[in-house]
Amino acid sequence: MTAFNICSSNHFFKMDVFIRCLPILAFVLFPTFVAAETLEEIWTIATQVNHRLQAQGHKIQAAQEELREVRAARLPTLANRSGYVHLSAEPTFALDIPAMPPVLPTPVTLESPLADRSFAMSATTLTVPLYTGGKIQAGIDARRFLVQAEQAGLAAARQNLKLEVAEAYFHVLRARRLHEVTINAERSVFAHLENAKKLLEQNLVTKNVLLAAQAAWANTAQDVLKAENQVFIAEAALNRYLGRSLDFPVFVEEMDVPELSGELKTLTAEALRCRRELNQVAAQGRASSAASRVAQAERLPQVVAVGSHNYVQNSHLRQESLWSGGVGLAWTPFDGGASQARERAARQNAAAAFRIREETRSLIVLQVRAAWVTERETRNRIQVAELGKSLSVLLVVAVIAGGLVGCANAADIGRNKSLPRHIRRHHRHLASQTRRGLSQLAKRNGMPIDRFLHPSFSRRQGNSGDTVPGS
Repeated sequence: MTAFNICSSNHFFKMDVFIRCLPILAFVLFPTFVAAETLEEIWTIATQVNHRLQAQGHKIQAAQEELREVRAARLPTLANRSGYVHLSAEPTFALDIPAMPPVLPTPVTLESPLADRSFAMSATTLTVPLYTGGKIQAGIDARRFLVQAEQAGLAAARQNLKLEVAEAYFHVLRARRLHEVTINAERSVFAHLENAKKLLEQNLVTKNVLLAAQAAWANTAQDVLKAENQVFIAEAALNRYLGRSLDFPVFVEEMDVPELSGELKTLTAEALRCRRELNQVAAQGRASSAASRVAQAERLPQVVAVGSHNYVQNSHLRQESLWSGGVGLAWTPFDGGASQARERAARQNAAAAFRIREETRSLIVLQVRAAWVTERETRNRIQVAELGKSLSVLLVVAVIAGGLVGCANAADIGRNKSLPRHIRRHHRHLASQTRRGLSQLAKRNGMPIDRFLHPSFSRRQGNSGDTVPGS
């Protein structure tokens, strides 16, 4: 029963692996029917379905509507108030006349109705602001700067998203290449295990050599499983950015290492000019300065022109409707210090935005330098890995030749045959790190990431000396 369970579990495991590898098999067997997606195509899809960018777009629309609201304050305002009233009794006017003999020997009381018991009334008012001390214009400036800040935030969020998608894209390529390396290593170690079995049957090696080969094969088999899981995780992460189901088949186009990014001084200057974070913080500071002017204008006179039409339904009046016009003045020279506190708070916010901008500026300079140094370091390590890869192959050949003449045992052969696998893995990891570093450098500069990762750079890199040969 135990053996049957083991065989059954292995069977289902192989079926699960086969099902998961169907996209790769389809790409290998039917390359003409499956089109691999480029990084530009994936960027286009990700920017269309990303919820963060959509949320930032809603924020921009909200800020624009708020700007329209404050702009409407300088336009005339037309308001109407109407109503219908029913009184419990008809209001009357009473006039008591004392007695005045001989004309009026006794007192007399005269009564006259003032209004109907039920009547309608309406008042229409037109208000035009004449002078507000700059309050309206300052409010418009504050909202306009906030719109600019939200727009800069959208551009920065788009750059961050493209960087994240590029990293997920490179993780898929790296995971797949490492998976290929581990599969080839497992085959090599398994062949060494078979050779160790044959040599043990011929009594040419001891049993510990076979045990060591079995342990090495078990380790490489675990590496294959780990690498396969890394492929599934990387593909699921990329599908999440694309708004697809996590198990959706992923077909991405291979990319070579692009050419050098450029000089550090030029990249730093371009980053300080293009990074949207600086524009966002600067716009927020200008909005705070405008808000301080709004608070200051609240202590100045507010002058408006008012025109109105009033109507009261009353059968006892000769004229039921009246027109009126005038100028109104509202002035609050002292409000307990509330407006001054708001003004000081807005100025402090503006000063804080200036400090944050300077901090962001220095951080951008550091980020560009770190990404630039990392890119150079990775390229140099790729060259060293290329040399190590060639030397490892020569070492394996030498060890195998020594084994044929009796100068090396089977353990030495198996141990050294795994050396090219580690170097190839390290080499492909460095190539992925270089592409990732270039994408980070582009983001730190606030430039389009495809400036450094566009396929045209890969086509031109034959003359740059930075091409990574295939392993």
